[in-house]
Amino acid sequence: MKSSSKLFYLFLGLTLVVVLLVFSILENSFNNEKKDDFIGEKTDDDLLSTETNKNDGDRITEDTIIEYENYYSECDHTIRDFELNKEKFIGMNKRELEESFGKNSNKEVLVFDDSRVIIKVTKNYLCPNHYIIGENEGKVAIYKVDENGDKILFKTLDQSIELLGEYDIEKLKKGIIVDNLDDIGDVIENFIS
Repeated sequence: MKSSSKLFYLFLGLTLVVVLLVFSILENSFNNEKKDDFIGEKTDDDLLSTETNKNDGDRITEDTIIEYENYYSECDHTIRDFELNKEKFIGMNKRELEESFGKNSNKEVLVFDDSRVIIKVTKNYLCPNHYIIGENEGKVAIYKVDENGDKILFKTLDQSIELLGEYDIEKLKKGIIVDNLDDIGDVIENFIS
């Protein structure tokens, strides 16, 4: 056997020994941590109590970022925005913040610590990223959805709905929801042609 092949097998053997040694050390370390976790394991009630006490200690400060996660159930979209006027919240803990919402609130605190608060607000209407193609005074009209879910007239077209079929007129009266201006062009083109 050549000396280069002997060196190769010697190197390969030493590498395997080192790898096995490292893995056995890591496995022993991991098992010891698991035993320590099991010995100090807390019940769900202990964890809940600790979490509640932890959140009661955190308070909103001037530096806390308050973020709203606005969920619009009608279109299944979420839009985030930030509270800029947070003076009314400064000094509140999580429980006090939740109580300030009222009993039948559509708000839920998702994250609460002294650096960041995320409040989910569920709104049962379309988000403001939508347009609605509908009817206004007998003509095809485009409405924009505002932040309260209300339709605001955006533009009335010269296209009379009298020239359309009954099915299309009913669809317009109910309103056709579109996500952007490009979609409006496609839908209106289908009505005119």
